[in-house]
Amino acid sequence: MASHGVKSSQIRIEITESALLSNTEAVIKEHISRFHEDGYQVWLDDFGSGFSSLNSLQNFDFDLLKIDMAFLRHANEKTPTILMDVIDMAKRLGIETLSEGVETKDEYDFLHSIGCVLAQGFYFSQPLPKDKITAKRKERGLEFESLAEYAFYKKIGQINVLNALYPFSGKNDQELAETVPVMLLLDKGGDLEPIYSNKAAQNWCQSLRLRGAGFEFDCRREFLTLVKQLGETADGEIIEENFRIKDYAGRLRLQLVAEMPGQRAYVINTNMV
Repeated sequence: MASHGVKSSQIRIEITESALLSNTEAVIKEHISRFHEDGYQVWLDDFGSGFSSLNSLQNFDFDLLKIDMAFLRHANEKTPTILMDVIDMAKRLGIETLSEGVETKDEYDFLHSIGCVLAQGFYFSQPLPKDKITAKRKERGLEFESLAEYAFYKKIGQINVLNALYPFSGKNDQELAETVPVMLLLDKGGDLEPIYSNKAAQNWCQSLRLRGAGFEFDCRREFLTLVKQLGETADGEIIEENFRIKDYAGRLRLQLVAEMPGQRAYVINTNMV
C-alpha cells in the first residue's frame, strides 16, 4: 500500500460478529491489537445481528460499530429506543457508529437526531462501479473529504447529543439533558451555522419567535453575536457568560470541540434564570 501512497489510517478492517463466534477470543484480540499497532481502524460489522453483541464490546477494542440493517428493515415501536441506547452507549465508550440499510429521509433524519453521523444505504445510492460513482458525484456536486475535514467532523461526531450535558457536567443525566437547550454550531468566519439542536433548543428558539434556516429557525442576532464572541476566545475549556434576550435571562456555556483552518465548532447549552 505504501508504494501506492495509501496510508494505513485510510484503510478500515471490518470483522463480522459471526467471525467472533467462530474464532477464539485470544486469536481475535491478537489480530485486532496488531491492526491497531499498524495504524488501521477495526470496525465491527453487522452489530446486533448475533447473540454476542455486548460481549463483543466488552472483550474487544473496536473503533466503530456498523449497526445491522435489520434494525431498520424490521423496525417497530421498540426500534427508536434500542437505537438511541446503542448510540448513547457507543459514544460513552468512545466508539463511532454507522447505520446500515438507510433507505428513506425519515430514517436518516432520525439517525441524525440521535447523533449517528455515519450512514449508508439506498437513500444515498445503490452499490456502483467506479465510473458510475464518479458520474454520481458530479451530478450531486459532491467532493471527497480531506483528511483535515475527516478529523474535524470526527471530533464533532463524538459529542453525545443524546446527553450533551455530559461534556459540561461530567454526569450522565438523560432526563435533565432533554430539558436543557443544547446546540452544535459551526463557525466558518461568517454567520454561525447550526449542525444540531435538541428539541429543547428548538422549542426555546421558537418561543422567541425567531426565524431562519437549517432547523427552520435561527437564534436572535444578539445571542449569536455573544456565541461568536465567546467562541473566538475558546481554547477547549468551558466558557460561561450571562445573557439577556427580550424577557429571557440565562447563562450560556460554550466549549470548542473541533477546529481546522477556517472552521471552528462549538457545543453550547443554556440555562434560563
